[in-house]
Formats: sequence, structure tokens, C-alpha cells
Amino acid sequence: MSSDCIANYCVGDIIRAHNQEVPELLPCGYLVGDNNIITVNLKGVEENSLDSFVFDTLIPKPVSQRYFNLLMEHHRIILSGPSGTGKTYLANKLAEYLITKSGRKKMEDAMITFTVDHKSSKDVQQYLVNLAEQCNADNSSSDLPVVIILDNLHHVGSLSDIFNGFLNCKYNKCPYIIGTMNQGVSSSPNLEMHQNFRWVLCANHTEPVKGLLSRYLRRKLIETELEKNIRNNDLIKIIDWIPKIWHHLNGFLETHSSSDITIGPRLFLPCPIDIDGSRVWFTDLWNYSLVPYIMEAVREGLQMYGKRAPWEDPSKWIIETCPWSSLQHDWSSLLQLRPEDVGYEGYASAKEGTTSKHIPQMESEGDPLVK
Repeated sequence: MSSDCIANYCVGDIIRAHNQEVPELLPCGYLVGDNNIITVNLKGVEENSLDSFVFDTLIPKPVSQRYFNLLMEHHRIILSGPSGTGKTYLANKLAEYLITKSGRKKMEDAMITFTVDHKSSKDVQQYLVNLAEQCNADNSSSDLPVVIILDNLHHVGSLSDIFNGFLNCKYNKCPYIIGTMNQGVSSSPNLEMHQNFRWVLCANHTEPVKGLLSRYLRRKLIETELEKNIRNNDLIKIIDWIPKIWHHLNGFLETHSSSDITIGPRLFLPCPIDIDGSRVWFTDLWNYSLVPYIMEAVREGLQMYGKRAPWEDPSKWIIETCPWSSLQHDWSSLLQLRPEDVGYEGYASAKEGTTSKHIPQMESEGDPLVK
């Protein structure tokens, strides 16, 4: 983000905007007495800009602009991707921005959310039929919602059946529809052609998901530094390493299974900005969440695809690269992944000393939010 994203800044009673006269002093000249805070306000809906949305969600502006262009033109999108990639969060943030842009005052009346399961799919279908009738009525009121969120559409047997009653809905009166689902389904081409839906992929290897964890932890670190007025290089190493282990584990899962079962960044977002606290947090996350999931995923991958690569325990990479010296010296607290635990009995594992020490490089050079 650049200075063009700023609507104005305030220092005490002084407000500086692009279209106003330049104050007599530099901003630091007004930092006297109780005036010790500079408040920067970003452009938002009032300026017909996405800048405040970008800052809030940490989604790069070109990606955010593409999402809104799809919504404004087609009114209907489905966010599809693995669990933990932030689809529900993104759906709600998109909805909030659309409602603010529409001028509706009460957010709760303007947004309807359905968390879909096997039992509620018929209720959703009936709601959409009734909504279409309201939209088509000549005396349809302004009480219609601005946005409808349909969360967890993967629980629906047939998406085409759910939206059948929506075929004749008057396009200009129809609310925006944002759906989320954990994976694509065979009916997606039919939905795109006949229901005007557009599919948005939220995958771990593409933006905005790919760089979200790094951006989120970096901002979390800055907020902590400002709050405590300290700067700790060891903390910087930790928040730089967490996204690397995330990418490393997903590479491991893709090697032994497929990209469909990779881990979303959501599990790693709660990392404490504290050296000892983050070490304890990661050890618990590894032993009680990541290891059980990885073992199950690799077992299923072996059944589906067979043994495609030599076995290499990812915990060794963690021990070699982790930023906590105490964990490197006493790695017995980390669970190990043995080949026999996942069905690799008798399969040649990587030889001693050949464990990869390569640390994935984050592509921050092309990230507009980390420059």
C-alpha cells in the first residue's frame, strides 16, 4: 500500500488531507504535550476505494479488486478450497463491504447467513424459491437482504437442485450470493453457465491464502512491539519461521498424498508473540493436531497413490531449522513420525545425514503488502 491509500492523518486538532493546505509544521512538530499520537485514516467506501478493506483483511489490492468486480458484475460467487483457508471469513468481509457500499444502516437486516448441513439443504432451497418470488414481485420492498451467505455448500447433494428455483429471479433485484465450499463439485460448470455463478479458488498455493500467514504474523508482531515498546530479533525469527514450516508441511503432504489435503493457515494464526509461549504453543500444535492429521493423510495417500517418495520425517526438518534453541537441544518433547506408523514398513527411508536443510523462501518480493 502507498500514500495514495491514505484519506488523511490527524495530530490533535490538525487534519491533513490531499486536498487541504499543508500545515505550517511537519507532523512531528505537533507532537507536544498530550498530543503524542498520529492517526492515519485510509480511504474506504466513502472514497469509493478498497484500501481500508485491503488493510483489514490483508488481501492484496489486485485480488480484492477482482473479487469485487466479479460480485458487482455477476452478483454470485462461490469460494472453494480446503478447510482452514479463510473462506467463511472472506465471505463475511466481502458481505460487510457490499452492505456498507449499498448504504444500508442495519448490518443484521442486510445480511442473511445459512450454515448448510445435510438436514438444512431443503430449507435453503425453499428460502431461495421464496426469495425469487419476492424479487419478481412488482411491489417487492427494500426489505430484501443485500447479501446472502451460504456456508458449507459441500454438504449439499446437488447444487443445481438447490438453485433451480433461482433461475427466473430478476437479476437487477436479486441480492448478492456468496457461497463457500471445501471442494469443487461436478455441477460447477452447470452453475456457471445457467446460474451465472463465478468460482473463486481459495488454495494454499495461491494468493490471497499463500501469503496471508506471513502478513498476519508480521502485523501481529508490529502491534506487540508498539504496545510494549520493544523490538526483539528472536521474535522476528519465529514469525519468519512459522510460515516456512507451514509451506514445508504442505509440500510433504503433497508429496505423499495430494494438494487436496494440505493444511490451511488458520491453525498457525494463533501463534503467541512470545518466545517461550510460542515454543510451548507450537509443541502442542505439533503433537496433538499436526502429527495425527499428517499420519492419517499419509495413510490415505498410500492407499490411493502408493509409495511415491522416500520417507523423510518432517520433525527432523523442524529440529534443524526451528528458531528455539531450547527445542533444538531437547527435541524429545516433539513426536517423531516413523515410517512404520504410516504404513511404510520395509520401505527405504532417507539415509542418515541426507535430511533436507533447505528452508523454503517466501515470495515477499512480489507481495504488495510487505514492501
